[in-house]
Amino acid sequence: MASTAETMRLEREENMRNIYDNKIPNRVPIQVSLSNAVVAGHAGLDLKAMYWKPSLLRDAVIELSEKINSDVALFGGGIYTPVSSQTLRAAHRAMSSTGYMQHPNTECMRPDEYDELIADPYAFILEKCIPRLYGSLAAETNPWKNIAALTQESQLRMAVGREEMAIRQELNERYGYPGMVRGAGFGRAAMDWVADQLRSFSGICIDVRRSRAKLIEALDAVYPMIYKIGVWKDMPNVNRNATTTFQLHMATYLREKDFAEVWLPSWKRQVEDYASLGMRCGAFLEHDWDRLLDYVYELPTGSVFSFEKTDPKLLKEKLGKKHILSGGFPLQNLTLCTKDEVIGKTKDWLDIMAPGGQYIFGFDKGAITHHDVNLENLIAVCDTVREYGVYDNPGAPAGEIFNKDDYKHSDFPEFTSKYYKTWEEYTAEFPLTPEEAKPLVMQAEDDLLTMMFSMTC
Repeated sequence: MASTAETMRLEREENMRNIYDNKIPNRVPIQVSLSNAVVAGHAGLDLKAMYWKPSLLRDAVIELSEKINSDVALFGGGIYTPVSSQTLRAAHRAMSSTGYMQHPNTECMRPDEYDELIADPYAFILEKCIPRLYGSLAAETNPWKNIAALTQESQLRMAVGREEMAIRQELNERYGYPGMVRGAGFGRAAMDWVADQLRSFSGICIDVRRSRAKLIEALDAVYPMIYKIGVWKDMPNVNRNATTTFQLHMATYLREKDFAEVWLPSWKRQVEDYASLGMRCGAFLEHDWDRLLDYVYELPTGSVFSFEKTDPKLLKEKLGKKHILSGGFPLQNLTLCTKDEVIGKTKDWLDIMAPGGQYIFGFDKGAITHHDVNLENLIAVCDTVREYGVYDNPGAPAGEIFNKDDYKHSDFPEFTSKYYKTWEEYTAEFPLTPEEAKPLVMQAEDDLLTMMFSMTC
């Protein structure tokens, strides 16, 4: 007889599988997790200590997991950490005096450097971006100090990661949370990447007006690298139960004309190229996408869109049959409403988002501090979704069916760089290397590319 945890895991996996297989689930899945900083604040733990020793959070996470109904592990981790930023002296990731990590508006590419970026994007990352973003890796630093800093950061990150993984595994086993479906890469929209760290938000807004043609040329030039980093790593076994997800930043801050002509083409191309391979993509529609939803509708069927300030009724009306929707419930309801009010708002929300399936419950944003979360209200919201968000026709057809043959893969040059060694180049240098080494060698090249790219994100 299956344990309670195993029964819960199977039920949760079936619900999500139905969502992805165009079927009505038994109930609305709940994807609610809390960052390390929120858990630390709830437990009264030293936030600064938590970054270096996440096992301090174990008892608090278990306590919260006993109270909060969620279909994913409540332990959400964190995005930025001083384990990396301090070790490498990062300029674009800083800790406030209170211990919270911040993302300053930094710039590591000058407006007159577009031609260098276009010539070899990977070389530009290694030669210009990383030395400018990380003081410990500055070009004038003794090379041995660079190596030592990278090695130390890697060792620290792995040590902290092992503690976090141990907590997640314990939670999965104790409460029946499904493990992650692995294989999908992380996605970056080309213009968001160029804006976020290379040119900065303010810099890219100037470039859209003053250097429009050069910016568009650069987005084409970085596409082979962006594509390679996000593409499924084991293509023969591509799995649409895993989503390659994008965090979309710049789109809503642009005029519609600039969005349509500059921002959208490279990202639309990317998700359509991936769709032609059978991949499923998704995105967090940051800020308010009301005026851009017709563009979103045209993206590959079955994409997964979470959202922030977009009108939920409009979103459901325009996208709810073709795409899967998630998130959106205002986090501020947890602190601005009484318990009865938040229960009522949760039911009203489900009345909009749940009909016809194709919806996964979550919030419009992640809580930054524990002050953003009234625990009693969070418990009430999740309990309400679990009890009220039940369907009377599970297994019935839902949404539109995805067909990868509806999408044609675009043509573009293969990714090359003076810093990316092909198998032919590797064996020319080391001719005694057997063919059996090829998967290992090329995986190492790809992993290094991904790591260096992620350091600029």
